Amino acid sequence: GESNVQGSTDMALLFHILPGYLPTPKASWVDLKTYIEKTTPQTKEPKSLNWWKNRSKYIVSLLKAFYGDHATPENDFCYSYLPKLDDDKQYSWYDLFDAMYKGKIKGFFAWGQNPACSSANANKVREALSKLDWLVCVNLWDSETASFWKGPGMNPKKIKTEVFLLPAAASIEKEGSITNSGRWLQWRYKAVNPPGEARPDAEIINELYKRIKALYAKEGGAFPDPILKLNWNYGDKHVDTKLIAKEYNGYFTKDVTIKDKTFKKGQQVPSFVFLQDDGSTACGNWLYSGSYTEEGNMMARREKVDVAGLGLYPKWAWCWPLNRRILYNRASVDPNGNPWDPERPVIKWDAEAKKWVGDVPDGPQPPLAMEGGILPFIMKPTGTGIIFGAGLADGPFPTYYEPVESPFENLIYPKVRFNPVARIFKDTPLDKIIIGADPRYPYVATTYRITEHWQTGLMTRNMPWLLELEPQMFVEMSKELARELGIKSGDKVIVSSPRGKIWAIAVVTERIKPLKIMGKTCHIVGLPWHYGWRWPEDGSGGDSANLLTPPAYDPNTVIQESKCFMVNIVKAK
Repeated sequence: GESNVQGSTDMALLFHILPGYLPTPKASWVDLKTYIEKTTPQTKEPKSLNWWKNRSKYIVSLLKAFYGDHATPENDFCYSYLPKLDDDKQYSWYDLFDAMYKGKIKGFFAWGQNPACSSANANKVREALSKLDWLVCVNLWDSETASFWKGPGMNPKKIKTEVFLLPAAASIEKEGSITNSGRWLQWRYKAVNPPGEARPDAEIINELYKRIKALYAKEGGAFPDPILKLNWNYGDKHVDTKLIAKEYNGYFTKDVTIKDKTFKKGQQVPSFVFLQDDGSTACGNWLYSGSYTEEGNMMARREKVDVAGLGLYPKWAWCWPLNRRILYNRASVDPNGNPWDPERPVIKWDAEAKKWVGDVPDGPQPPLAMEGGILPFIMKPTGTGIIFGAGLADGPFPTYYEPVESPFENLIYPKVRFNPVARIFKDTPLDKIIIGADPRYPYVATTYRITEHWQTGLMTRNMPWLLELEPQMFVEMSKELARELGIKSGDKVIVSSPRGKIWAIAVVTERIKPLKIMGKTCHIVGLPWHYGWRWPEDGSGGDSANLLTPPAYDPNTVIQESKCFMVNIVKAK
């Protein structure tokens, strides 16, 4: 869930990154040398620290964590074992389901997710699942994804997909860390054992790996080494998550002396400053280096000592990188190291002691104006802040476009209605989209969350007290639209788009008002996206709002455009 969304991204939930935001290799980067050359930024600015110059240390240490003694300088530290991205392909969530719909994917793990309800154009996703040979769902409860084969519009006799549902432990039933959006790694202990056959995620994947490894060892395969030679030592039946955490922190693979300090083989790395690119260190995520040192589990600390009253609490849990609570904190001081805001100093240069005080600074170097001083934005090759990001599909400067499904022209660019590089899927029968005003779908819809439910509602719809508070799908509309359609609060209505239709209970409210745009009245309706047909079991909750949303996505993040799309509403007969 979102309490750990930072942590899941840190650990490479997304296809284009490895742990610690190292780029996923491309097929054209044929060896480790090429990878490092292509991904390590260069700078001509003498006062730029350009911290990504250390890329080679982080990727080599990661490979050593992955493959242990098998990773050597002679075999490029097993770089060839890493999966590669074809240079001309996207591997986003929606690309996967598009390929699945076209029969190009045989199996899929839906791990702690419910794409049959969470994905835009959800009818296409459900149809795509029916074209798999097998589907493994790991979750707390059955879901619309695990039971897609018996859902609305499905004929189980015609579906070949073999489905496996593996019951998982909830957060309070397992031990490990979460990383919040402030980058704080906080250790959580297990409160109770999971019920029945439910098991922690780590133990599920641990057994899967061991069984897959045994099959490769017995039967071979086209390329078994990436599986057979993995450095996988976290426990047999029961996984010790502390061992995983220690690997993320990093350790020395041999006796070494670095920066006049001597370390023994197997000793924990104090921080990523000590990581090397010669194979003498292994680290599962360079950003987490320092979180589990020889002093113990820094993530488990709970001291309530603040610094300067700023809410930094440096000894409560641990924060990447290096327990630094504020990123780019050198930007909070002037070139001489004096805080721009003296009453709230994040860091300050102590001229007498010749060191920084306050938060962990972005490097021990002195202030910019002094000899040896550096620019504050240490991760940027220029050392300075930037007002737009390089490498985007659009830009470089922000501008305004209408949503893809908008009934209005773009007043700023009359010839360009929506983002010209927006990703739009349109080559299957289920990829339907409206360009311009369509009288069949005259109302603008948006989706949102409500307090009583969480994400697709899989957790909260199984809580009777929460379901009682918000029991079923509804559509919120203005009094003006309700009057126009002859609808009252509590009426059952049908909401439809080119992608599908759902029933909902009308909620007539003053929260939503019609807008006057370009001389025309624009009616807006709102739909929560927490519902699905599987729970409640009697179907009284309705189905997902994402059956209506369009196959249009941001060109950079590939996030679905579900905040504006066109629908029609009629009173149910």
